Amino acid sequence: MTEASPSRQAVLYLGIMVHLEGWSDGTSQARFEEHVAGMREYAALFEAYGAWLTWESKEVTEGVERWGDNVLAEMQQRGHGIGVHADIGGESDYDCDRFASDLRAEREQLGSLGVTVRHVSGIVSHCDWVTAAAEAGYQFTTGQVAYSVMSLPREFRPPQYRDCRSPAACHDVYPPDLADRIHPWRMDSGSDWLTHDPHGRLVMLPSSEVLSCMEESQAGARSGGCTFSAEDVDRSIQELEQAIALSEPDLVNTYYVSWSFGGPLDEELLEDWLGRIAAYVEAGQVQWMTLPQMVEEYIAWETSH
Repeated sequence: MTEASPSRQAVLYLGIMVHLEGWSDGTSQARFEEHVAGMREYAALFEAYGAWLTWESKEVTEGVERWGDNVLAEMQQRGHGIGVHADIGGESDYDCDRFASDLRAEREQLGSLGVTVRHVSGIVSHCDWVTAAAEAGYQFTTGQVAYSVMSLPREFRPPQYRDCRSPAACHDVYPPDLADRIHPWRMDSGSDWLTHDPHGRLVMLPSSEVLSCMEESQAGARSGGCTFSAEDVDRSIQELEQAIALSEPDLVNTYYVSWSFGGPLDEELLEDWLGRIAAYVEAGQVQWMTLPQMVEEYIAWETSH
């Protein structure tokens, strides 16, 4: 991306990160087939609106290996993004010395299915998760939550997250302010990952809230599972408008929500959400992208700056 002229309208790159987890894909062919059918159905819905999903695979990788239906390669060929949802490193007794090798194994397993693997989520840890991911060959990371501050020196952690027991216990979006999540940055290590380092090997693509928890989080009432509702759609559109207002013409502006599939989302509500976003796309304020495409734009921007 070249530097925009001052008069050019800022564009916000929009995406959705979908964690493929919570299913017994590697042990039950029936469950795997059900999971895959849902993926294809949702992909078709998004494609009808010119929108792109970024699938971050956990159990589906094992299912493809065992049952042979390579839905992940298919999704990449259809234009969707693919990455790893590792979900490791957050255990208090996790051996930090094995972090990079564990993450490399996840990348190589997914890559063996013929897809391009550039990023990983689910790596927040007391260990140096930044260095581990870079050494494992990843270019960027996604889906950051508050437990990630546990790799900072204790005195630099926010008081409310200073002694987090687990990622599940400190699962709030982080950084908490939307203005701090609109632009990617580079990280040098887990001990200072909030500070941009132009020479850092790992790019942070900061996440926003779980789509089905938007209203609960706004009300401060989120506790575990959330139900996707019209109120979540309304709140998501409100935050999207805030992200558009924060976007700058000469910077790479990114915003994405998450979804754990996991459970399905009500398709009528999801279509309403996509339809309402279409107005911002038509106005040139928003452009759908996969998360890898966002980072490609960021890297191109770096080259010109």
